[in-house]
Parts: sequence; C-alpha cells; structure tokens
Amino acid sequence: MLHSRNRLYYNGNISINSFAKKGQRRIALKSLDERIQQIMDKHRIVGLAASMIYEGRKIWSGGYGWANVERRIPVSTQTIFRIASISKTVVASAIMQLVEKGLCGIDQDVGDLLGFPVRSPKYPDNPITLKHIMTHTSGLHDEYVRFVGDSRSENPPQKRLADILLPDGTYFTDNLWGEGKPGDPDCFEYSNLGAVILATVVERLSNERFDEFCKWHLFEPLQMNETSFHIGDLNDMDSVAVLYEYSEVDDQFIVGTDDFRGRKPDAIDYSGYVPGTNGALFSPQGGLRTNVDDLTRFLEAHTNAGKLNDVQILKRETVDLMHFPHWSGHRQDGFFRNCGLQFQITDDLIPGHRLIGHSGDAYGLLSDMYFHKQEKWGFILLMNGLIQRKEQGVYFEAEEELARLLHATFA
Repeated sequence: MLHSRNRLYYNGNISINSFAKKGQRRIALKSLDERIQQIMDKHRIVGLAASMIYEGRKIWSGGYGWANVERRIPVSTQTIFRIASISKTVVASAIMQLVEKGLCGIDQDVGDLLGFPVRSPKYPDNPITLKHIMTHTSGLHDEYVRFVGDSRSENPPQKRLADILLPDGTYFTDNLWGEGKPGDPDCFEYSNLGAVILATVVERLSNERFDEFCKWHLFEPLQMNETSFHIGDLNDMDSVAVLYEYSEVDDQFIVGTDDFRGRKPDAIDYSGYVPGTNGALFSPQGGLRTNVDDLTRFLEAHTNAGKLNDVQILKRETVDLMHFPHWSGHRQDGFFRNCGLQFQITDDLIPGHRLIGHSGDAYGLLSDMYFHKQEKWGFILLMNGLIQRKEQGVYFEAEEELARLLHATFA
C-alpha cells in the first residue's frame, strides 16, 4: 500500500548548451524540480520518468519518486517501465520496415499475409488491410483478453492467432467484429487485437520472432539496450518499476503488475515456436518494457525523419506517411480526432500545438510520447501510478500539467 506523499528523488541530466549560462540552467532546473514535485503531490504520482527533446535531440531527462515503494527503489532515467500502448508505434515501425523491403503494402489483405482469411462475418467480401488495422478502422473490437492471457500462460506456447480470428476458432466470438464496414472512417474502433495481428505479420514475413525482429532491426541499431518485448532480455529486474493502481474506495494504491521482486519469471520454451503463429506471446499491444532514455532515442529517430545519428531505421517518406492523418473523426469523447499509422495526432495536450505520438494507460501506468513535427521538440512521460483526474480536457490533468510544464521550461 502507498500513502499520499512521495519524497522527491531526481536523477537527471541536461545538455550544457540548453541555456546560455550555467546559472540560468541551475535556476531553471531547480524551478522545474519544485514544480514537478508540486504536480506529483497534487496527483499523488508514485514515480515519474520524463525527458525532453529540442531541435531533434534530447536535452534533459529525469527520474522522480519511487519505482518500488515497498523496497524503496527510486525512479531514475534507467528505470524500466511497461509503457502500455506507446508500444504500438514500435509495432508499426517494424511493419513499415517490411513495407520498405517490398514484402508487403499497407493496402494489402492481412489474410493473404497471414495465410488464412481474416474477414468480418458481416462483410465477408471486404478485405482487411494493414492500413485498416493501423488506423483502427478494421471493424475489430477488443474481445481479445482471454486469448492473450491463455496464450501467455502456456509453456511451451501452443495457441495460434487463427484460434481467435477464424469462425471455428476456440476463442472466436460474435462480439469480435463491429457493425462497421472495414475502412469506413465512421466506424473507428480502437483495437489492441490489431497490434497482435501486425506483430504476427512481422513474424510471418521475416521468419523471425516478433521480439527478436524488434531487437535486431530497431532496438540494437538505436542502442536501446534496455528495451524488449521479452522479459527474459532484461538485465536488472530491480530496475523494473512496479505499476500501482489507485483504489478510490480504499484511498490506497495496490500493485497492478510488474512486481517481480528482483527475479525474472520462469523462462518460456520457445524452441518449438514457429514465427508467424501468434504474435500475442510478446504483448505487442502494450507490453514493451523500456527506460526513458532508451525510448527517447526512438522518439528522436521519428522526430528526425527516421534517423538517429548515422542510423536510418526508416526512410523520410515512410515516417511522413506514418505521421500523416489517415483518419479524422471524434471518438472516445474526442480523445481520438486524427490518426496516422498507429500514431495519434492531437491538438489537445498542449493548446496551439499539433503533436504526433501515442499515450498509454494500463495497470495504473500512464504514459505519453509526443513530438512537434515542424519544430522538432517533444517529450516523454512515464508514470507508474497516480490518481487520474479529468476536468474539461481529453487528457488527465497530470499529463496536461507535466507536458505544459516541460514545454514552457525548454521549448
């Protein structure tokens, strides 16, 4: 259990060129720390890791509060968080690498790529394309939790993606598909299962396990050395932040997930696994674990037209296509208004600024990764527990206040 007050712990860095004088820099950072502490107290944020990029490069990152309350482990910039739906931007980047290689196209039928038909029973003649999935216009609903849970509980894994998508599959349900016609912009439905399909396509086309494809083609090139979709890859389990959910009834925080107590879970036997069978094994919809410094490198690459230093993970025209608004509408009380290819486009987080990125919300965690495409500044927020309050905006107050504070301080 966690009570209302968090002692401030800060472990951050800032580039020496960020302010004209060292004295100005010290004053600005002191003021920033004090304001962050006030926001953390107000919303009872358990732990926070954050970063800021300016002119396409990281200028600051910091850690505050607690990664593990019971064991008194503070958050640092190396604390690993399960970042929830920001993971989907990595999945889309993997898909688009395969598009660049000519192995698939965004308008291609995913059934052709998976080797079995993927169709809404209501529209059996309408193909479901990669673009439909990446813009949440496939018609899929999120009746996927039992399938994903059972898939990840097997050792060795046996479940297949076909078990939920085919009408005779064990996990198929009539509620899996909505009433909307695939591709109809009026039928936007946010789908976590879509990310599972995309991850399985990555495996099928590359003949590599999804977690390993991301490791070899994204994380290692970007030097994201403490980032993985596979818990077994992490070097220090004490660095993993516990996620805490707030119970309003009890006025307490309880463990949501990732309370590993310094020990890795039992290893899964993947020796007999055939890539392309079931991407759900690696939780592509939200299971990426990373630290704020690693994730900032991914953000920098997308901010800089797919390139970080001398490493080009995607072509400029590819990232431009991913960041372009392929869907516009009004969903989830206006939270979704514009959507790229697994990238959200919002005008609501910092008034007057259109930002591209994604947010995450699961097991008590709240996360944000956004950037301004023209001005090349952006930020990351990773919180492992807080009281989530909304007033008039579509984002939680804590997200708005922290994002606007970082923007006002640095950008």
